Amino acid sequence: MSSHQPLVLASAQAAGPCPVGEESVWQARVRALAVDLFVLGDVVARDVQRLSAATRFPATLLAVTVEESSTRGVLLLRNVSGELEPAIRTDRGDTDAGAAMIARAQALVGRRVLVYKEMEALASNPMHKARVVVHLMDLGPETEAIGEDEAKGHVLQVADGDKALALRAWQQASLPDRGPVTALQLGAALMCVPDLAQA
Repeated sequence: MSSHQPLVLASAQAAGPCPVGEESVWQARVRALAVDLFVLGDVVARDVQRLSAATRFPATLLAVTVEESSTRGVLLLRNVSGELEPAIRTDRGDTDAGAAMIARAQALVGRRVLVYKEMEALASNPMHKARVVVHLMDLGPETEAIGEDEAKGHVLQVADGDKALALRAWQQASLPDRGPVTALQLGAALMCVPDLAQA
């Protein structure tokens, strides 16, 4: 048995029965599927390699923005200690993998996630590395409220200490003047900061 026979058999099964009189079309379909599966095997192998090398940590996903310059998604995460994680980015949004990760992250805002993170060397300077998310596992909704002082501190941190900007972002997101907020509410306020800063 050749090393590619299992691949051919899987492709033939995916193509379905060969219609009578259409053998050449069916064979071309099987060949195309075999090539696609072979290439997919390489892609999956690289993905598994990245996952196995990644470090993991649980966090609450508060917000996702997209950098215009790089097209990468930027995740705002609150770790289990209640602190904001340093910026962690997706692959470039103009790639299939990057676009898929951005969409997945946006769907998980306000939820607890297990973050798979790798350190990727920058193309412009291989000596410097950036934090890149390679997978997000959904751990369910975040049910813990975030205290007022902590939440306001996070908005102020994202606003680089600009109290007026932080207050405007808080109000823009319609957060209460007093009391705890949800992860979704905090995320909404954090998302307002860059928009208001550019206004």
